[in-house]
Amino acid sequence: ANDWTHGNSIAQIPDGNLLYSSRHQDWLIKINYDNGAGDGHVIWRLGKDGDFEIQSSDPYPWFSHQHDANFETGDPSELTVFDDGNTRVFTLGSGNSRGQVLQLDERKRVASFTLNANLGVYSVALGSAQKLRDGDYFFDAGFVLGPNNTGGAFSIEVDPSGKIVSEIGANALLYRSFRMTSLYTPD
Repeated sequence: ANDWTHGNSIAQIPDGNLLYSSRHQDWLIKINYDNGAGDGHVIWRLGKDGDFEIQSSDPYPWFSHQHDANFETGDPSELTVFDDGNTRVFTLGSGNSRGQVLQLDERKRVASFTLNANLGVYSVALGSAQKLRDGDYFFDAGFVLGPNNTGGAFSIEVDPSGKIVSEIGANALLYRSFRMTSLYTPD
């Protein structure tokens, strides 16, 4: 029961409310903030056994132990998230982390995938998700176990179809990584 909520990101979203990532509950939680005037009630929970139905043929479509969820493009219906996949990998017996982009219909409480990319590695923790200006996506698999249980990380770019177009490895853990066009401007 230690750290059962394990929040790993919170962001104010375009409608003025907050999006909270609860890693150990495998949920993203929208909280009524209303630009500081809200009462803090939970508006919805997104994830397995949450308030949304997901339209997918994937045997385990929901993210788990996720990181860095956000409505990054300013579109209140397009959500990016890094799916570490711990619960899914344990349940299915194998698998990799995924980069996901979900299209949300909040009124109908329905989610569907714009992107559900297999990143080719399994990150037991850490991670980030970023939409790039050219329409590609950049994901950080921040804690990939290697030989002798040493940890490393992979920063992976995928195109809108989910095909990996570039990958950079590091011999260190990376909580978050983002692609930058310069030292002062994110991509």
